[in-house]
Amino acid sequence: MSHSRNLVRPLEHVTASYRSAPPRPAREVAAAQRADQLGAWAALSLDEPAALKTLQDTAAELRDVPRLTAVLPRVTSGAMALMGAEFGNIQFLDPLDGSLVLVTQSGFGPEFLDHFAVVHDDLSVCGRAARQGSQTVAADVRDDPDFALHQKIFRLAGVRSVQSTPLVDHTGRLIGMISTHTSQPGLPSARDLRIMELFGQLAGEAIARRLTGREIDGHPGALPHNGTALDQRMALLEKPRSGNGATHWVYRVDVPNGSAGCHTYGDHPNQWRGRITTHSPDQGAEHAAALIARELMAEWDFNSGGMKPVHVHVWRDWEGDPRDTAFTLEVR
Repeated sequence: MSHSRNLVRPLEHVTASYRSAPPRPAREVAAAQRADQLGAWAALSLDEPAALKTLQDTAAELRDVPRLTAVLPRVTSGAMALMGAEFGNIQFLDPLDGSLVLVTQSGFGPEFLDHFAVVHDDLSVCGRAARQGSQTVAADVRDDPDFALHQKIFRLAGVRSVQSTPLVDHTGRLIGMISTHTSQPGLPSARDLRIMELFGQLAGEAIARRLTGREIDGHPGALPHNGTALDQRMALLEKPRSGNGATHWVYRVDVPNGSAGCHTYGDHPNQWRGRITTHSPDQGAEHAAALIARELMAEWDFNSGGMKPVHVHVWRDWEGDPRDTAFTLEVR
């Protein structure tokens, strides 16, 4: 299985559009469908606790990754693992024109990436899923006349079956698609598709908070909740973790500035400060600092440079003075 990677220029384009340009009216998943999804979470908790635990762990992992550029490959790899797929990709809905822009992929060659770089219509599996705001599956794209325009590219890529699942935020707003592809024809099981839909909700919320810059001090859990069906689902997801010794770490990344002291790293004061929650006695302040250092290196690699000495400060529960940290890591 190929390693998931971001497509730098398309990702930069769409994130800039989300953060600076007036968006078109948002596409949303219908309220009735979102209520059905809450029911699916409840059913999963009763019928398949092991599957719920897998999604629960995935949610915790995505929540603890501070950078969008590191979240996206994990979402792609996670979806491919859930569906047993050889290929995968993420598209963002461009708020300027409503098109789907390919931003992350795994396993595809240049012909596929060029062909599906921007999708403007519903003559593809992902385009149809985006228009309908619901999961869409094609058992064999080579034999389906609805996708005739793309069959040559599917053959070159070795793709036979495709599923596309909406990525939605906590309000139900459609922000993009996560698609997986296999080299053999056939429909995934109803169980796998249901789990994939729930994964799309978790991943969508994790992505949206970083994509739109609405994350509060780096911690998704700090967002205000409005009592929607998806918020209730998140409460259901978190319930099994209560009382398990969770520890909350607060981090901040500073740039040392000699006798002038230091200043917070990043383009704005809250870009590299926030919270991380761990659930094991073995995951202490050093573990939290290492997670942040890994994301710093991912950003430096993504931006092809820009490395500078920084200090990753970690406190338990509340941010304090650098002299009072639980752990400080110097990254060069």
